[in-house]
Amino acid sequence: MNPVQIIIENQKNFLKYLISKFPLYHESIVFFRDVHYGVMNYLMAFKKKLKYSDAEEVTRGVIEEFEKKGLLKKVDKQTWLFNYPEFQLPRVKKAS
Repeated sequence: MNPVQIIIENQKNFLKYLISKFPLYHESIVFFRDVHYGVMNYLMAFKKKLKYSDAEEVTRGVIEEFEKKGLLKKVDKQTWLFNYPEFQLPRVKKAS
């Protein structure tokens, strides 16, 4: 199976994995390199070890799919806004 498809088909697990490794919450900033390292390490669990440059290509494919789904909104060429309300931090009430 194509590495991009592995991640897309396991999107929720991949996002949970990223959250366990990086500070990733609804409306937080995501950097290319964070997703890149997440892709490399996540795919190792599927016995898919990629070269660094190959993992960059897979990461570009994953980011492109996430942009189409509205999960990532491009800020610049290396930065995205994470749009996933399910991973929103709980609101904290101010003490009176």
